[in-house]
Formats: sequence, structure tokens, C-alpha cells
Amino acid sequence: MRRQSPPDPQDRTETGLALFSMTRKPGRPPAQSDLLGAPPGHETVAADRKTKARRTARAARPRSEGVKKPEPPLQADLFTSPLPPRPRPPRTRFDAEELRLSVVPASGFSAQAAPDSWLYLVTDTEDASHLLANGLPLRKIYPPLLTERGGVAHWLMKMTEDPPGLFATTPVVLRLRRAMVAGWLEPDPDHSAEFSAPCYLLSGSRQEQD
Repeated sequence: MRRQSPPDPQDRTETGLALFSMTRKPGRPPAQSDLLGAPPGHETVAADRKTKARRTARAARPRSEGVKKPEPPLQADLFTSPLPPRPRPPRTRFDAEELRLSVVPASGFSAQAAPDSWLYLVTDTEDASHLLANGLPLRKIYPPLLTERGGVAHWLMKMTEDPPGLFATTPVVLRLRRAMVAGWLEPDPDHSAEFSAPCYLLSGSRQEQD
């Protein structure tokens, strides 16, 4: 009888692998595949998951984190700002040029003369020269007296009736623009009754209203 030789271990291993490959279901990786590494395509799936998670976190982040806050404005240089206007001091005088102050002949005035665009005052030669050079003062104490054209005749008559020596020279009649002093006039009822014409005091009533 012929003695059989024992089977070769290598043949036994190859036969077992062939039988295992025939019995496992197609498409399923071997049970021991995790020991040898992740199956093909597993790295791509993991990378996709990380990308989706990163996008979700970015979308949930508040928008204010990525917006740059505006810087606070710089403080304005106080030396470059325009200075506020200075308060105007109270007016105390009218210039002769702005009033168009001038001398008119003393003759030709009548008590029935109608008012015009001028106001008049009667004074002596020395005071007339001073007013023509310096203008009319604007004051509450002893303000200049002005009258309408119809009051000049009564004013001249009163001067001639005064005691001798009060007006040693011929009276001088001055006139000025009414519109320039209209807001600074105060009615003078006493002289208005005496001259039978409206009279005014250049006392600065507009300053008190302002």
C-alpha cells in the first residue's frame, strides 16, 4: 500500500482563501479591512464632512464679526473754527454823511408847510459847525430836538423872541434824512404843541426795543 504524503500548508492556505472569496457577498469589504486601513473613498467622505461643518460654522457666525467698526471722528481743532461774531456795541452817534446833514436857508419856511422826507433842527453857527463835522449824538440825556418842515417857522420865531444875547448870531437851519433816524425817534409832545408841528427827540428808542 502506497503511503500518502501530508498536505502542503501553503496549498491549504490558498484553498481556504479561494473558498472565502467565493462565499462572501459582493460589494462588502472584508471583515478585517479596518485593520489594514480605511477602504477606498473613505478619505473623500471625511473631507466633505469637514468642509460642510466649516461652512455651517461660518454661516452661523454673526456678520458683525467681519464688519470693521468705523473709527470715532477726530475732535475738531478749536483754533481753526470761525470765531463767533462779537456783539455790536450800542450806537451813540450818527455820522453827518449817512444822515446827509446839510445847511438850508432859513427863509422860505412857513407854518403851513407839509411834511417831507427830511427832519430839521435850528441852532447857532458854532453848534452847527460841530454837528456838520461830528454828526448827531444819540443819547437819552439832552437828546437833539428835531421837527417837521412846518415847525421850522415857529422854531425860528421862538429864537428871536428869546432874551437878547442868547443867539448873538443868525440861526442856522440843518436838515437830515428822516429814514435814517426813524427808528430812534421819541415823540416830544411839549414842543409839538409849542411849534404846532410834530417834534421828536433823537434818544435811541430802537436800542431799548432790541
